[in-house]
Amino acid sequence: MKYLILFLLFSQTSFAQNAFDLSEEELNPETQEVLIKKPEKHLRHESIIYDFNTDLGIKDQRTYTGTDSNRLSLGGLVSGEYEHINNILGFELNYMHRSERYNRLWYGLQYFQLKSVFGAITQNQTSAIGDNANDESQYQRPNDAKNSLMGAGLGVGYRFKLLMDFMPTEDVFESIDVFLNYLTMNETFIERKYQGYGLTTNYGIHKRSGSKFFYGGKLGYNLATVTREAIGTESKSNRSLSLGWLSVGFEMGIFF
Repeated sequence: MKYLILFLLFSQTSFAQNAFDLSEEELNPETQEVLIKKPEKHLRHESIIYDFNTDLGIKDQRTYTGTDSNRLSLGGLVSGEYEHINNILGFELNYMHRSERYNRLWYGLQYFQLKSVFGAITQNQTSAIGDNANDESQYQRPNDAKNSLMGAGLGVGYRFKLLMDFMPTEDVFESIDVFLNYLTMNETFIERKYQGYGLTTNYGIHKRSGSKFFYGGKLGYNLATVTREAIGTESKSNRSLSLGWLSVGFEMGIFF
């Protein structure tokens, strides 16, 4: 009986050691293995993307989008008013880096330049008795007066696949970005330069054409307050303009 107990103890000890003696491949499984075992977890907001080999006519070089680290994109912008799309014309350059700690979040930089008409981004102040002789209410600009805008800032973003709840898609992604910007505006009617801060929010839908390249559309809304230098004894409110505009864009870029 004593020998039987010793044998059982030895067998259990050996089994426990073998059970936890994992190979390097088991400790660090390949991406494909993880996806096969837990597809509902790892493919909820991500996909396996293939490059198409035109010479062989087959898909190859599988890439898991969950390993995307950087995104660089360039887009063209027009006015969100479909009847007057040329009231705003410009471009936007974005660079985003994926957070290592919170892998659903991205953070990065935005830069944009726009040409616009006055009425597409702001409106004239209403004059009142007692206004300073130089304040904004004294300048009643026509709506088609030309302006140029330039802005740059920092922001955060989130990439997801909400469309997957309504239709199966492996290569279409959505994103939301929010940027805090510093802006300058050159107003040609009174030939003054305005500066200030603003906020940009973007919603985009992008299609992956391969493991690296993507293209798609975006909708952006901008708010800002800009101020020019004082003339005489003007208060800040008397020389400031509130800006707001909706833009539509087409962009393309790469993940790396």
